[in-house]
Amino acid sequence: MTVSETNVLSMAIQKRARGGRPSKGDRHVLTTRLPVADAEKLFAVADSLGQSASEYIANAVAEKLVTIDLSTIESPEELPIGRMVS
Repeated sequence: MTVSETNVLSMAIQKRARGGRPSKGDRHVLTTRLPVADAEKLFAVADSLGQSASEYIANAVAEKLVTIDLSTIESPEELPIGRMVS
């Protein structure tokens, strides 16, 4: 690598290291499709709150999830495939 290439690489790394907002930790990307009217309303509400649509959705889902007790959710029973094969 030449000196010029090293300087460019070094500058690129420095630019990424500075600035930007702090990390919010590990995240999982989800995708959903909303009717256009609902999406427009979502964008308007999020914008009025000074949030991105993604932040607004994440907060709304978090508020809903906090009300759910996972121990009350029934898990599907094991299928009797092993017994059928024997």
